[in-house]
Amino acid sequence: MDFNLSEDQRALQDLCHKLGSDFDDTYWNSIDQEKRRPQEFWDLLTEQGLLGMTIPEEYGGSGLGLFELCIASEALSEVGSGDGTSAFVAGPVFGGYLIERGGTPAQKQEILPALVNGEMWAGAFTEPDSGSNVTNIKTFAERDGDHFVLKGQKVFISNLSVAKRIAVLCRTAQREEKNRMAGITLLLGNLPDENIEYHPFKKMGTNYMDTNALFFDGYRIPAENVVGEEGNAWRLLYKVLNPERLVISAMCIGMGNYAIRKAVEYATDRSVWGVPIATHQGLQFPLAEARIQLECARLKVYEAAWLFDKGEDAGVATVMAKHAACHAALFAADRAIQTLGGAGYIAESGVERIYRNLRGTRMVPISDEMVLNTIAQHDLGMPRSY
Repeated sequence: MDFNLSEDQRALQDLCHKLGSDFDDTYWNSIDQEKRRPQEFWDLLTEQGLLGMTIPEEYGGSGLGLFELCIASEALSEVGSGDGTSAFVAGPVFGGYLIERGGTPAQKQEILPALVNGEMWAGAFTEPDSGSNVTNIKTFAERDGDHFVLKGQKVFISNLSVAKRIAVLCRTAQREEKNRMAGITLLLGNLPDENIEYHPFKKMGTNYMDTNALFFDGYRIPAENVVGEEGNAWRLLYKVLNPERLVISAMCIGMGNYAIRKAVEYATDRSVWGVPIATHQGLQFPLAEARIQLECARLKVYEAAWLFDKGEDAGVATVMAKHAACHAALFAADRAIQTLGGAGYIAESGVERIYRNLRGTRMVPISDEMVLNTIAQHDLGMPRSY
């Protein structure tokens, strides 16, 4: 792995710094308080071609790798626009990686250019009774001529109010204990639809996107919209899940560093005992420790993305990167709040919003507990515990 970014990668990083800096805390605080989509930010990413970064050039994209997508996610986030990097998950990941890696030529021709032009997707994977146990999903798609008819429930599904398509993980065959992964299929449907009902949750954070309980009742998807192989979606699923985890991990790194920067600026300007509070080691050391953790996590994120782009097994490296990144970022945000004191607890500071939004990353897109299960089993060679 080359630790030096190429000239083009640095140009991408600089572009994202510039674009992200145009949206300050006032903007993101208003998005949070009004609970609305950052449409202006999304439009700018589309205009600058960032939503087509990883899509092949023949479909209008730039043909770059996950490594570059992580560079962009981190760079936007470290200048304060971390909330907007969900655009990469709702477009290039849920859409781009899914179709580019598993779609038919016709699906690629129809779908990939639309993603370059800013089309947003939702991913419907999680269910109330299955949680992290994907093999236990119950949403069922029954074949009816040239369509599948879906019935079932999903939970914690984001962007349904604005998404044009939805990738649904469902069963097309009954679960068999001897081969629990068999019979799971990825289907691609259009939105909105009268046979889909959803209800948004009130949340602690991530108010820049809606998150919902979702119900399918007679939702019809053309059979030609199977992505990959019917009944064998498991391997394809990880072509989406690993990029999702790494893009969010890169976002965490950027947001953590942004929180540190805000804390340092505040501590340098604020004087209580006749000198700036930044001179006190009690404030310096925790922020320095947070910085160390973020730098170490960044290297793991970059390594995992590099492995993915090379076509190597990046599973363990990805979950290690995700765990390191979200914990380092949360520690940084917590120390930023502590540095600002009471000022850090109020909305205008921006750091309390950063903390709220980061807290969810310990649970999604994969929980701390499942990360540790994966490492224990696949890295340490210990018996499967679940």
